[in-house]
Amino acid sequence: MTQKVRIVLPTYNERENLGILIPRIFEVFDENNIHGDILVVDDNSPDGTADLVESISNYYPIRLLKRDKKMGLGSAYIDGFEKSIEDGVDIIFEMDSDLSHDPKYIPEFVKKINDGFDVVIGVREKVVGWSLYRKLISWGGNFIGRNLAGIKIDDLTTGYRAYRKKVLESIDLKKIKSRGYAFQLEMLARAYSEGFNIGYVPIIFYDRKKGKSKLSRWSMLEFFTVAFKIRMGLLND
Repeated sequence: MTQKVRIVLPTYNERENLGILIPRIFEVFDENNIHGDILVVDDNSPDGTADLVESISNYYPIRLLKRDKKMGLGSAYIDGFEKSIEDGVDIIFEMDSDLSHDPKYIPEFVKKINDGFDVVIGVREKVVGWSLYRKLISWGGNFIGRNLAGIKIDDLTTGYRAYRKKVLESIDLKKIKSRGYAFQLEMLARAYSEGFNIGYVPIIFYDRKKGKSKLSRWSMLEFFTVAFKIRMGLLND
């Protein structure tokens, strides 16, 4: 039976980037004989992101999940994951919509899953275009995740990931409370505690060239709070 692969792309004002990213993803699918599609979860982007997706859905197998307002990265992924489980997708990806994650790595993630890993994360071996401040934030997030939350995994904050469907079915997605970038830590913490095998693909990460980063001080505070709750066993409270 043909394996189904899906890329979940959360979007808010990513029209320019999606116009480049979507064709690249399908080129990789075609070149590697991957049976895949894309689910765009759009938070009512004022730049017309949803309109672009609808217009190119005539040429590519793309699904669009429209939401009424900006509700956070974590909530977008949860909605995308639930829809993908419902659709019977076998391998479900997280990927940024801002061209930071190169689609060329998709086949390596799929191979790792087929080699027996349940979750595969893209470890940022090299970062292109980040300021020192942004590098320190990322380093701090990983330091907190490993030393406060106690999750001994490389690059806890990376957003380039692939999950077997069974992982997302086993994790009660309705219990996920993180809405910002702490979502990445919480998902790995839950997969880690369930004993799923976690694999790695080294990647080069590129800072976005168009648009603005959505990272906020609130997101950083939430990340620290979630790490503390993991440490204290309070994640489900």
